[in-house]
Amino acid sequence: MDNKIVINSSILDECPTGLGIYVKNVVKELYKQDKNIRVLSPVDIAGIKVEKINKYVKPSYKKTGGLMRFLWTQLILPFKVKKDEVIYHPFQYLTLLSRAKQIITIHDFIPLHYPDVAKHQNKYYKILMPLLLKRAYKIVAISENTKKDILKFYNIDENKICVIPNGYDNNFFNVENININVLKKYNINYNYMIMVGASYPHKNLELAIRAIANIKKECKIIIVGKDSDYIKKLKKLAKELNIEEKINFIGYIPDEDLPALYYYSKAFLYTTLYEGFGLPILEAMGCGTVVITSDNSSLAEVYGDAALIFKNNDLVDLQEKIEEILNNENLRQELIEKSKKNIKRFSWEKTAKEIYKILK
Repeated sequence: MDNKIVINSSILDECPTGLGIYVKNVVKELYKQDKNIRVLSPVDIAGIKVEKINKYVKPSYKKTGGLMRFLWTQLILPFKVKKDEVIYHPFQYLTLLSRAKQIITIHDFIPLHYPDVAKHQNKYYKILMPLLLKRAYKIVAISENTKKDILKFYNIDENKICVIPNGYDNNFFNVENININVLKKYNINYNYMIMVGASYPHKNLELAIRAIANIKKECKIIIVGKDSDYIKKLKKLAKELNIEEKINFIGYIPDEDLPALYYYSKAFLYTTLYEGFGLPILEAMGCGTVVITSDNSSLAEVYGDAALIFKNNDLVDLQEKIEEILNNENLRQELIEKSKKNIKRFSWEKTAKEIYKILK
């Protein structure tokens, strides 16, 4: 008889973002393959029998939630799992006290590359992560670049690492899921390029703002993301450059509005300096949007031959690529066609099937 699988889904809450999106989708697909999987979660998941855990582990409780999640994983989870079961942690936690076989997914190393972004996580990655990775039976890396980072930062046996790319929600991010009324809702009656995930400085949106300042052809940038210190910094930059009318800080938007904003944009600008995977590339491509992005970290693994690439953090090259898309509709359509083929390489079903092979 196969060992029963237990999934640590303690990072989920009612409105998952980031890692939560990965966990929710992988858990759903794994459960389709094996209804005997035990899912430990602080929230209900549609269609899945969940074993409820302490609600205070949820990310919505911010730093308290992070601490509670860590303590729950270390001190409570070991007593909920038998030693002949297999624990899967779809994010960067693992318990040191359990004798069960454990598999962990590692997404990125932002706390090590950008310590000022997450100082407390920097210590976690430096002090605890080596112990966790040593304890893991297998490590899932979401990209070859993340695998390279694991080997760079830690003394880990390369044979323990399996590269399994992310999927994306093709039922949501597609050209059929487009509502033109979304443009009216946000008073959009102009050409624009879109940017999402304006959360941390390494997303490097300043580069796009400086680039659009020098573009003569009529085109704005729409920036999606709730207000934050970083957004305030970007607004200040737009004011200093005297291009406030060219940048629309649209704020937080409901998920259902995003496909239309992607679809009607001239391009999705992704100026990030580092990503463990770069999921928005697939979401934009799924919605029939051209992607303009860079050649750093994991990004090439995601976009293949289907994006327009500028040199990493190169302002002049980015300006040229923006102008190229605005002036060459044939190129734009060619990249959209390539994107349709590229995104077929990725799905949450494929991701989960590969993970399931390791778990069994």
